[in-house]
Amino acid sequence: MVGKQGSTIGTTNAAGVPENVRQAAETTLAQAKQAVDQYLHQVNNLQEKAEASVQVVQSGARDINRNMLAAAEANINATFDFAQQLVQAKDPQEMFALQQRFLQQQFERVRTQAQEVGGAAARTAADLGSTARPKG
Repeated sequence: MVGKQGSTIGTTNAAGVPENVRQAAETTLAQAKQAVDQYLHQVNNLQEKAEASVQVVQSGARDINRNMLAAAEANINATFDFAQQLVQAKDPQEMFALQQRFLQQQFERVRTQAQEVGGAAARTAADLGSTARPKG
């Protein structure tokens, strides 16, 4: 029965399916498989980028948290040191001088800490931006 000719449908295979219909089905199936393969490849790429971004954000958050904790610890220790010095002051002038020095040091400490935290945030943003760029 293979190769049998019909007057209007052309050559048919053993299953009785015309050759042109079988070829069209194979072509459609191949195109569908190619489209699904491309889709899965894109999904994998997107997943890899998302995972890399999450890792960058987590690492950046850890850095920022460490900086914030170190800043809080430094500020607390400085406040206790100031309180200890204040308790030992001999007169109001010494208390005033200690307070003035403490406020100046605290202002500088907070400024430096803000720069450190801001730098960590900027590095995280830059690293996140680099993970979003296509490779190659």
